[in-house]
Amino acid sequence: MSQTAAHIADDWNKGAIPGMKGPSRGFVAHVLVALLALFGLNWLVVTYVPFEIKMIGSSYLIFFYHFPGAINGALFYLGLFAFSVAYLRTKKPVWDRRARSAAAVGFLANMVLLVTGSTWAKAAWNAWWVWSDPRLMSAAVASLIFLGYLMLQSAVEEPARRRQISAVYGILAFVNIPVVHFSIQWFGQTSHPMKFDAMSAESIVHTRWYAVAAFLVLYSALYRWRYDRTTRNERVEEALNRIRRIEERTHA
Repeated sequence: MSQTAAHIADDWNKGAIPGMKGPSRGFVAHVLVALLALFGLNWLVVTYVPFEIKMIGSSYLIFFYHFPGAINGALFYLGLFAFSVAYLRTKKPVWDRRARSAAAVGFLANMVLLVTGSTWAKAAWNAWWVWSDPRLMSAAVASLIFLGYLMLQSAVEEPARRRQISAVYGILAFVNIPVVHFSIQWFGQTSHPMKFDAMSAESIVHTRWYAVAAFLVLYSALYRWRYDRTTRNERVEEALNRIRRIEERTHA
């Protein structure tokens, strides 16, 4: 095996999580733990937290599925940023695969955030969407920015150039995350509340952070699945390219 081939094989053997080898082991157990964690979340929502609170009644219960989308989306976008920086520093394809996988899961969490937020707004304030709300609009812009990152993967065919452009895009895209977080402080409050005093109850605080952890287990399983799938696709693509090069030399 040539030195280049050895480096490629070593890169493919790296796992979704830095420091771990792939493909992912214990994936089924990971998914089962995620499902149990989500079952536990539903149990807490039914039995532990108040059924309703002042101002918005029982519609606030969707908050325990809305809030994890915001936190976990930001975490995976942070992963995209870190992995993109690592790729630009090392030029190792494994960091690009990790970045692409993190972006896909981050986009999913972002969409959960938007759908649950819109549903909650309709139940609480009788409006699916408020175009003047800075938090809603900045979150929507974030989803479009990261959708653009995913679309970029199929827009550039040459792998090295695609990785380079994607890494730069992933770093620049992260700038929007602080905008989402501080949007109300910076641009003012409309329909989106800064906070509810009733939401500071101990049971609600405990449950919302448990929800973040439960969904993080699920999203990390999806991240591992996406990474393994991306790795397999790249190996197949590399094998096909090798066959094409052999055929071209044969017919030359």
